[in-house]
Amino acid sequence: MADSVLPRPLRRRRLALLVAALAAVTALACWGAYRWAEAEARAALTLDGDQRLGLYASSIRSAVGRYDYLPFLLARDHEVLDLLDAPSDQRRDAVNRRLEMANTAAGSAALYVVDRSGLALASSNWADPAQSFVGHTYDFRPYFRQAVETGSGRYFGIGVTTGLPGYFLSHAVRQGEALTGVAVVKIDLETVQRDWAAGGERVLVTDENGIVFLSNHAEWKYRALRPLPDAVTDSLAQTRQYDRSDLPPLGLRDGPLMENGARLVSLPVSVPGTSDPGATRRAFLMQELALPEFGWTIRFLSDLEPVKAQAAGAATLTAMGILLLAAAAALGWQRRQTLRLQREARVTLERRVEERTAELVTANRILRDAQEELVQAGKLAALGQMSAALAHEINQPLAAIRTFVASTRLLAERGETAMVRDNLAMIGDLAERMALLSGHLKEFARKGPARVEAVPVARAMDRALALLTSRLREEEVQVDRSIPPDARVRGDAVRLEQVFVNLLRNAADAMDGSDERRLTLTAVRTAEGWEIRIRDTGTGIAEAHQFQLFDPFFTTKEVGQGLGLGLSLSYGIVRDFGGTLRAENNPEGGACFVVQLPEAQ
Repeated sequence: MADSVLPRPLRRRRLALLVAALAAVTALACWGAYRWAEAEARAALTLDGDQRLGLYASSIRSAVGRYDYLPFLLARDHEVLDLLDAPSDQRRDAVNRRLEMANTAAGSAALYVVDRSGLALASSNWADPAQSFVGHTYDFRPYFRQAVETGSGRYFGIGVTTGLPGYFLSHAVRQGEALTGVAVVKIDLETVQRDWAAGGERVLVTDENGIVFLSNHAEWKYRALRPLPDAVTDSLAQTRQYDRSDLPPLGLRDGPLMENGARLVSLPVSVPGTSDPGATRRAFLMQELALPEFGWTIRFLSDLEPVKAQAAGAATLTAMGILLLAAAAALGWQRRQTLRLQREARVTLERRVEERTAELVTANRILRDAQEELVQAGKLAALGQMSAALAHEINQPLAAIRTFVASTRLLAERGETAMVRDNLAMIGDLAERMALLSGHLKEFARKGPARVEAVPVARAMDRALALLTSRLREEEVQVDRSIPPDARVRGDAVRLEQVFVNLLRNAADAMDGSDERRLTLTAVRTAEGWEIRIRDTGTGIAEAHQFQLFDPFFTTKEVGQGLGLGLSLSYGIVRDFGGTLRAENNPEGGACFVVQLPEAQ
């Protein structure tokens, strides 16, 4: 059953069910798209994090490896060996200067030598009394004990003398099997942190206790990932590894472990405009890479906001896609309904068009018949007005014929044969003249279908003038005629004569009462055909009547002198011939009617 015939409550329930189903499908698809896009974005983030961890590890190894040879070389230097064997001011001064030059050349933070008790005998910073290591004991430092026990040591800590952090590399100095001292180089890793900070990422390095000592975020340094046990706190206090640092917890909260080894965590972050560094927490994806040679772990934190934004974008696009598909389906259904209604309307319209067409055909037939009758009525009206003048024209030849007949009878009785022949010739001329006048009337009055033919303009104008000869002569109208004999137009001869008769009669009426009465008839070839002008010396056309001349039943004559159909009929006839009819005023006075007709080949 079509929706258009369903009851309104049922249509509403169906629409509500469709909307609910669409909402459920959209929500399910958006959830799936969100999860899929989140997993894809997280996998890409993890892959990028692995690559970044490798680069950060390389930067640490490169920074430390640049100096790991120095303790070994110092342990083999003969001046260092002599100082440790028999300390003296002269030897100490020589080694101090040698260490200062070596430290400057290598670019390390400090070079120094301690004896087997941990007392510093010589240092590269000997010239700075406030920072000099000379005279200080470092036997509590793990790098010293490692060198004594294993021959070398590695250790990161804050300098107890300078208060500056650094990474310490140590190597035992032996003469034979006897330990005489330890050579130490201190490496400044702050340059590495500055390079990391330029990248704008989040990276931190922790020791074996989970304490952050390297990071490109200063607020994370010297903080523990998790609260430290008391045993670890006591050990750090003894070694003074992070001297004068409280090591507060960083506030890291562990989340679920991902399948690729990464872990979701959250950290407190500062909000601009607030003094609380933990005003809000943000989720990160944390990846780890162990550095076993140092006992450290590098951790790289990736912001999850772009992942969430990408997943939300995928869900939004999915929702938009589903809604677009639903809209397309609705439009398709609506289009099918519209096409169905259009087909039904088209069938109804075609049926109505056929009915109206049949009615129009009948109406056009009636209109054509009425138009023909109207044209004929115009002819008869013109004939009625010309009848008196024509009767006068015919009465004169009839009276002359009666006179010639009487005289001819007498001449025949007398036997004057030559005079009889002359009279008979005169009688024949008079009869031919009456036949010509009656023929013009019969041709003008005949009713028949229009035919298109080549019509000589001069002949049509002559016949029109012949029908009006009596009136023009009585009213003393002078006719100037200039129409070339080759002027031939396309039309119907009888109808063109009717046009000329109407225009000539109107011109004669317009000159009634004028001092000068002249008709000027011309025909000129133009690009469109032949232009026929009928000029008079009458009163001209009033401006108020310019646009009404060719309207049916419009006339300026007295009541009973015209129906106002002549110009309207003439306009229609000329238009049927493919021409135009217009009226204008002559510059010297009077009116001019211009008939433009196509030339007949």
